[in-house]
Amino acid sequence: MSNPGDPGWKWFPNDKDSWRLDVVSLLAVIGESAIGEHSQTITASMLCMLPRLLPAPQALLKPSRPTRLPETHAKMAGVESGTVLDSVGFFANIILPLEDMAPYDFVELDIRHAPDALPVEAVNQPHHGRGFIARCMSWVRRAEPFAEGLSASEEKESDAEHRGITSSTDRDVEEGRHLSARHHTDSKVHFDSSAANGHDHHGVHPGIVRRRTNTEVVQDLLSARTIAIKGRRPIVPPKLFSPLHILSAFSCLLSIGILIAAIFWQDGTAILAIVLVSFVSTVIGYASSWRPILMQRRHNNKVPSGDVMIRTREGAFVLVRCSEDVARELYSGTEECDYYVGEKVYRLCMALGTILLMFGVVLLGNCTWNSQIFIGGSYIILNGLYWGLGMLPLKYFWDLSRYTCKNVTKKDSQKAHGVTNEKDEREGYPSFTRTLWYAIRETKTIGWVERSGAAPGTPQWKQWLSEALENAKAGNRDWPAVKRKNEIMSGATDPAEQKAPVVEVQGAHANAGPNGSTF
Repeated sequence: MSNPGDPGWKWFPNDKDSWRLDVVSLLAVIGESAIGEHSQTITASMLCMLPRLLPAPQALLKPSRPTRLPETHAKMAGVESGTVLDSVGFFANIILPLEDMAPYDFVELDIRHAPDALPVEAVNQPHHGRGFIARCMSWVRRAEPFAEGLSASEEKESDAEHRGITSSTDRDVEEGRHLSARHHTDSKVHFDSSAANGHDHHGVHPGIVRRRTNTEVVQDLLSARTIAIKGRRPIVPPKLFSPLHILSAFSCLLSIGILIAAIFWQDGTAILAIVLVSFVSTVIGYASSWRPILMQRRHNNKVPSGDVMIRTREGAFVLVRCSEDVARELYSGTEECDYYVGEKVYRLCMALGTILLMFGVVLLGNCTWNSQIFIGGSYIILNGLYWGLGMLPLKYFWDLSRYTCKNVTKKDSQKAHGVTNEKDEREGYPSFTRTLWYAIRETKTIGWVERSGAAPGTPQWKQWLSEALENAKAGNRDWPAVKRKNEIMSGATDPAEQKAPVVEVQGAHANAGPNGSTF
């Protein structure tokens, strides 16, 4: 055994040849959970195709792609429409994260289209998954009418019919920037002639037309693969200066730096490894690139207002005042993933990406010592950055400027989750009954309560709901809801029958549906 006093005895290896860095290839595939969390946002931008080092790229190598965006489980009911759903849309939960709400809280929001928002007909048009060759053939077909003597206007109408878009809608798309904002002239959403049609107040203002800024042009290019609107811009695109965009550009520059260093060190193995691993992100990014498609109304039938009431698992209520157009886009409609490549091309790219990754990982373990140190340190830094991005709210990644959101909660409802009167143990302390009364007090309706299962259908609860509705319409905001409920329930023979809510909100275990609603 070596003597600790001997100068030759060392705690650590004293030269680089004594270190073994074969674990560098393992660093390339560590961090799958962090990448999986951001995979949806990463692939929603063209920057996902930047050749770069991407920690755990196997998180994106999946046999199938999800068809829907992830949803948050909550009980949602249309206040006037009667629509009942068991989940809240992805983008609606970004505007107000339900998981951040305190138990028995109550919030009232007013959500409208922003003044400069494009009409939904000018964006959000399905892509139909046509590839480059199919688009080239389409261009050839569109050129044929000119050879036959058709006018430009006739050719445009023919092209609109070919794409399944009416000529009027196509003109709306072309003149989308000439349309003004859709305005709400009344702070309270109610059932009137314009709300009945499901549209916000809007009109065409001739004169000065706002041009797209350079930021918007670049954002359109990254999110829709084109600088022309023509209905392909997503309703909710990724933010241009999203932290993920910045990190993608940084990782690309970092990969270029490693490649230059490998050339300087004359490390051919490292050069091949960096090229192969970097192009894995390009291949799988191209195959997984997508854009969100939100539901839109395609008729002008008279409908009630789009106000919705949301109930969380913890008994919090959220009242959203909005038009039917906003409700379709954010709450009652579906949020689908529109991919730019077909299923066969996707599977081919996944196979190619897998092969490139396997060869790249093998080569990483055979680089020189200097290259392995550089590559290993880069993966450690990138993993840390991706983990750090997981702590940021999603509002920093998605551009929700299409909507304006205002908290219009009344003063006497703002502390529903807290103690308002320590001397009153019933009305002054948070409870499900008190928050339910706050919700009824603002909506002045009880149909949504029964349809969403917020209260049982027993005679006692029906009596309480009837009295609550009567006092809400009369403007009696200080009605002792909890005290009156206790008095009515005092004669109940089966307490379990009176349990509220009668329908509980599902847990978060069902986020991934049969079609793979999450990435």
